[in-house]
Amino acid sequence: MNRGDRHCIEQIRMKPVVLYRLCDVLTSRDLLRSTQNVSIREQVIVFLQIVGQNQRFHFISGTYYRSVKTIHHYFRIVLKAVLKLYKHLIKDPEDTVPAEIMNNR
Repeated sequence: MNRGDRHCIEQIRMKPVVLYRLCDVLTSRDLLRSTQNVSIREQVIVFLQIVGQNQRFHFISGTYYRSVKTIHHYFRIVLKAVLKLYKHLIKDPEDTVPAEIMNNR
């Protein structure tokens, strides 16, 4: 994460500031917690590398010196946390149609 924005974007498809903000949101909503061995930031980065780079659990386990079981465990935890954010990020469409669309004939 200390190599700059370009490296971060290549690895996890987002700038460091966005990563930090995502970690803050997940923490403040009590959706993720650091453990003795794995920080929230590492959990999120591993998740983003798997999703954004289509990396396999086995490859990531070698990169982070963790077992495949540990990588899988934290991937599922972060996935569940991110899915819980949908209520706050996705707004149901309103029943009303904007006037410019209604009057477009």
